[in-house]
Amino acid sequence: MDKNKTGKYLKYAIGEIILVVIGILIALQINNWNEKRLEVNQEKITLSNLNEEFQDNLRDLDSINAKLSNTIGTMEDLFAMFNKEESQFASKTLDSIISKTLTSPTWKPSEFVLNDLKNSGGLSKLRNKELKKLLFQWTRYYNEMKEMAMQTEKTSIDIVNFLKTHGSLRNVDASAANFMYERSKLNIDNLSLLQNPQFENYIDDKLFVLHEAKNMSVKAKQLINQILKETSVD
Repeated sequence: MDKNKTGKYLKYAIGEIILVVIGILIALQINNWNEKRLEVNQEKITLSNLNEEFQDNLRDLDSINAKLSNTIGTMEDLFAMFNKEESQFASKTLDSIISKTLTSPTWKPSEFVLNDLKNSGGLSKLRNKELKKLLFQWTRYYNEMKEMAMQTEKTSIDIVNFLKTHGSLRNVDASAANFMYERSKLNIDNLSLLQNPQFENYIDDKLFVLHEAKNMSVKAKQLINQILKETSVD
């Protein structure tokens, strides 16, 4: 009799333990489901923020590209003026053209969302392997673009430094809308620079660098469009 009772109690206890274990496993599973759901929702928010950031960057890039094309066009006009009769051109016209060539449009895209993703370790958690690859490519490529921007700025500085010693920087500045002073009263103009091979070389150098920058912008736009495609949230 006692053995039967003991057996019944043992079976009951085992059954209770099994039920408790099952309950714990179910609770853990539900918790895992909730965590997974939260991760998926957070990733959707991250993708949406990335998409918005790169859309803004693309609009800014298009604007910079338009300015870059204008600067290249102006520099090509100046390039075509070398070794021609000075009398064909007005001094003020040349100064205005030179002033415009000193413009170096630079693109500074927002990196807030991407940097936050990197710093938080969220980049490695992205499930989309193609997107992770594109974002790593983007970081590397944008660093190359920043180096190109520094080269572009240097070519402008070279031209300015040349004007300081071989021409009239004041007359060039007087062509700019934000310069409040008159042209130089000295007997000097910049028309003679059109016969100067060193000045031509500086213009050639900047024109070459600007074309390289334009080509890089085209590739950057392609890369951004790929990122936008991968971050599109339906």
